[in-house]
Amino acid sequence: MKQMDEQLKKYVEEMYDTFHKIPEKGMEEYKTSALVAEKLREFGYEVTDHVGGKTGVIGVWDTGKEGPVLGLRADMDALEYVIDGKKEMRHTCGHDAHTSMLLTAAKAIKEQDLVKKGKLVLIFQPAEEKFNGALSMIDSGLLNGITNLIGMHVRPVDDTCSGKATPDMWHSATMMMQCRIKGVNAHGARPHLGVNAVDVAAAVVNAINAIKEKPDVPHSIKVTNISVGGDTYNAIPDNAFMAIDIRSQNNEVMESMVKKTDRIFENITKAYGAEYELISRGGVPAAEYDADMIKFAEQSIINVLGEGASIGTLYNPGGEDFHYMTQRLKCKSTYIGLGADAAPGLHHKDMHLNKGALIYGVEIWLDVVKRMLG
Repeated sequence: MKQMDEQLKKYVEEMYDTFHKIPEKGMEEYKTSALVAEKLREFGYEVTDHVGGKTGVIGVWDTGKEGPVLGLRADMDALEYVIDGKKEMRHTCGHDAHTSMLLTAAKAIKEQDLVKKGKLVLIFQPAEEKFNGALSMIDSGLLNGITNLIGMHVRPVDDTCSGKATPDMWHSATMMMQCRIKGVNAHGARPHLGVNAVDVAAAVVNAINAIKEKPDVPHSIKVTNISVGGDTYNAIPDNAFMAIDIRSQNNEVMESMVKKTDRIFENITKAYGAEYELISRGGVPAAEYDADMIKFAEQSIINVLGEGASIGTLYNPGGEDFHYMTQRLKCKSTYIGLGADAAPGLHHKDMHLNKGALIYGVEIWLDVVKRMLG
């Protein structure tokens, strides 16, 4: 492992403490984004804030010379909890760490004059947890032209430990569907006069549970909520709300499951004489990485943390809207998972991590920039 810069280590930990104390909801990261923009301007970057009409921030260093356009991305939003009966925002997914690491790297990149060719684009993204932050940044048009893209996320202890990292963390495609089944209301004593929305929902559940795809591709589809509302139990309910969670390690299997689910709703509701309404459907695509970018990131991990520090490929059943950037910008990408001893686990209300690991992320960013744009 290379010798870490003690001044940068102190700075990244101070920034982490600062961001950790101002957790903000997705698209409402006002204090966080204002501080990021202020610091980037102070460091000497060309800065655009309020990206996407909200809280996104982009810092650019354009040399005007031919070379790659490298994007480095960090997310900024926190999560909301109800604790002791009160709503409370907390950073429990490490986005405060991601913002701190990239901002500290931005400082050192300028101080060390690392960019000699091409263009560096620093992306501070809102609302990753809501899955709409990346799209807001993409839709701004300010990320067009990026040729190479890397994201980074701290990892929990059950993935890997401090001092180790994966150069390619493969997130799954995820989708949440919300639907409403519309039947016909009737008295409980005269069920033949109605269409029971719960009966229809039960048939839909059984059909969805029968969906099977390629066994070599991890995937799942399940109904996670059924509700009819109210507390009248002697009437045939005329409507039922349903929520469905769908996950797949690749986009083709996801597309197949979604099509089958649509057919299930259409055919079963028709058979029962009911109707259905698709309320919402949203999610993120699965990871699709470039082999050369994976090797490039792995070399930076080794350069900073030493031989044996790369744990290789890591598959993750969770979703990430980072992959919209790869898909829409059509750039070469990968996504680094940095060991940081996060425990008890990401999104746990009491999640904590090893601040001492943040300097490793900073140094990996510096090595990436030095090797690609230096």
